[in-house]
Amino acid sequence: MKLRMVSVIARKELRDVLRDRRTLFFMMLLPIVVMPLLMLGISKFAMKQSADKQARVLKVAADPAVVTTLKALSMQWFKANATSLAVAQGKVALDSVGGLDGMRRLMSLGEGEGAMDALDLAKVFKVQADMPDEQKALLGDAFAIGRLSLQTEFVDPADIDLSGALAQGVEIPSDLPAYLADEKLTLAIQSKAIAAAVYVPPDTLVDLEEAGPSVPFSVLYDSSQSLSGEAFDRLDAVQEVFSRFQLGLRLREADLSADFVEPVKLERANVATASRKVQAFLGGLLPYLLFGFCFFGALYPALDLTAGEKERFTMETLLLGPVSRLEIATGKFVVVFLAAIVAAVLTTTSMVLSFAYGILPPELASTFNIEFQPLALVLTGSLVLPVAALYSAMLLTVGLYARSFKEAQSYTVPLQFVLILPMMVSLLPDLQAESHLAWIPFVNISMLMKELLKGNYMWDFYAITLASTLLLTALSLLTAAWMFRRESVMLRS
Repeated sequence: MKLRMVSVIARKELRDVLRDRRTLFFMMLLPIVVMPLLMLGISKFAMKQSADKQARVLKVAADPAVVTTLKALSMQWFKANATSLAVAQGKVALDSVGGLDGMRRLMSLGEGEGAMDALDLAKVFKVQADMPDEQKALLGDAFAIGRLSLQTEFVDPADIDLSGALAQGVEIPSDLPAYLADEKLTLAIQSKAIAAAVYVPPDTLVDLEEAGPSVPFSVLYDSSQSLSGEAFDRLDAVQEVFSRFQLGLRLREADLSADFVEPVKLERANVATASRKVQAFLGGLLPYLLFGFCFFGALYPALDLTAGEKERFTMETLLLGPVSRLEIATGKFVVVFLAAIVAAVLTTTSMVLSFAYGILPPELASTFNIEFQPLALVLTGSLVLPVAALYSAMLLTVGLYARSFKEAQSYTVPLQFVLILPMMVSLLPDLQAESHLAWIPFVNISMLMKELLKGNYMWDFYAITLASTLLLTALSLLTAAWMFRRESVMLRS
């Protein structure tokens, strides 16, 4: 085999590939332009959905007496925690969003003029992360009660007049209080006229002050509906705030410390920082994305240089030239391999830059301080190369076997599942990189990359994975070379 002839064929094939718009799209335009725009669009949409959720007003059915009780419990909590709450909110406002105007925007629950933006929220996040646990819990409790007061529209059940049949799978529990057992409330939730219904006994305040038995806080909702589930979450959070507050009052009245109700206390000592958690998440996601785009980067060049040439009747012209079949196969393989690498590198780089400088505000991104060790990146790159070669050889083989470009595309659909789906195992939280997994193709690479990006160097696992991947790549290259020598395959159309 003459390397000069391989170089000539590779340059010729590269020019043909670069003339094809589909190849340019998947190899350059998709990773450089489309993916960042898609990520930014999805992130903006997710942030808007989150903001809408935070500002959403939900309708909850409650008798006027129940509403009065809930408001009385809320006022009792605010009066008891007014000073501590003012200190915590003042610290957040002054340190993050600047003075009284910042305080007003901090408490804004809508999207009107002066509402908090992403940069302000990032600053608030940084300030709250450094606050004592007691202050963070206090702010969370105030937020939960504030949503009950400002983002809940209470509907009098007497104003609800619905009739009809319950939907399939909807059943009213038998142990509900009579107040909530009324079928019209379930029908109202079913028809989305209300999100939930809540009931507390009329003598709740008296029972709490007398330290009597537990007071029921009953919520009727439908967990299959997102708004109804959200209403339950809000009411559940409020119930927890009231319960903790009343427990504290009872302990102080009995001259007991908070430790009295917690005989065994769990002390958390998590050695993983926020940046390591994000790094572990990216380590699981990156193999799937990296090799997915590596596959699609090689897909169209491989099919165009094989099945595409058959359709254009240019394969015969190439075979008549003074070059060997091995040189033709090698030249085409080099082009497809380069396309796979370029697509993978460009896509990964553009996504990282979009995540670091486009999606997250600088103040928020700086809190994670994500850094991958150079050795981990080198070892990860050593795994990308044989996989790109494997994809290229397999796709060249499929393209040669097919009679047309369309037929080749139909063959690659099941091949995508075989080659890419095993990479998803890196997203499984409980799967560990055990030695027997090192022999399973693609699964071993996915697991190993996840560990490498976390800084865990498993040299035995790495050696087995690299050796098995190189062996599989060699077999694929030999198969592709053998296909190039078969006249029945090269010339059929």
